[in-house]
Amino acid sequence: MGKKKKYISKSSAKDKKRKRISSVLLYIFLGQIVFWLAAGFYLFFYKSPDIIYVFPENPKQGDTVFIRVKSKTDNITGNFENKKLVFYRKGKLNEWVYFLGIDAGHNPGQYKISVDTGGIQPLTKEIIVALADFSSAEPVPAPSARQTGITQIKAVDNIIKNDNPVLKKVLSDFTQEPYFNSPFSFPLGEMEKRGFSFGKLINFAQYKLQHFGVDLKAPEKTEVYAINDGKVVLTVNLSNYGKTVIIDHGLDIFSLYLHLDEIKVSEGQMVVRSQLIGLSGDTGYTTAPHLHFSVRVGAARVDPIVFIETTKKLEDNFILADISQAFLNIFNNFK
Repeated sequence: MGKKKKYISKSSAKDKKRKRISSVLLYIFLGQIVFWLAAGFYLFFYKSPDIIYVFPENPKQGDTVFIRVKSKTDNITGNFENKKLVFYRKGKLNEWVYFLGIDAGHNPGQYKISVDTGGIQPLTKEIIVALADFSSAEPVPAPSARQTGITQIKAVDNIIKNDNPVLKKVLSDFTQEPYFNSPFSFPLGEMEKRGFSFGKLINFAQYKLQHFGVDLKAPEKTEVYAINDGKVVLTVNLSNYGKTVIIDHGLDIFSLYLHLDEIKVSEGQMVVRSQLIGLSGDTGYTTAPHLHFSVRVGAARVDPIVFIETTKKLEDNFILADISQAFLNIFNNFK
């Protein structure tokens, strides 16, 4: 008995042929996507010319400017207002970064950032520093001052002669490389300003002082956290600033926490982001329990809230810039 012949209808054969063609076209399409992505990656990171990014390009007094340079060179340096900028190499993809603090007292105007990558001409980027709105305020005498008889003149004298020299010495010795590898976070679980904001001009006795930090609402014994990884470089009880903690985050970035009730870390200790470092209080010259929080970037007195928000925006802004530049490189090399 012979084998039965297997018949395939013409419509079934056509369907299989269509599926094979569709599969081939899909593989070709996916292959092209992989090719162009690989080409863009290669051209951007290995064949593209040196590039400089700046964010934001129009800062105001007290802001922090993030500078990123793409360059294959082994060492780059920059210059801003006769200040040498020493960049840090991030990862292995020819990426160099620098945080440039615009001091609260910096004169408004147009300025140039220059970066030397070893080429014929340095990379340059212009920024326009705007005037910040720093209003004036009258201080309320601290309850402790009324009780002990400390006058406003005596309080200012304590700051100038005792507290500030201690901070200045610590802030002048920084770590060149970063301890951190992620955006900065806030020092309190709930962030609400109270008292003086950043840059506020305070009429203090016959002096006009400027408030280089933010006062945050924090009832006594509220937990205070490190804003990022770093090394504790100061734990001290000062006459006006009270119990104080300073953390060195590397790259000449410091965070300061004042008027604490308790300090939970010690000098030389390494901490991580969001680690408990103390409890808020009203030690020193204060009107009520709160946290005075400050950040210094390259000795510049910057708005700590704006600084943290800037670091949180960096990845999104530069990912978009990378994608745009990669496709531009592809266009320029294949047109």
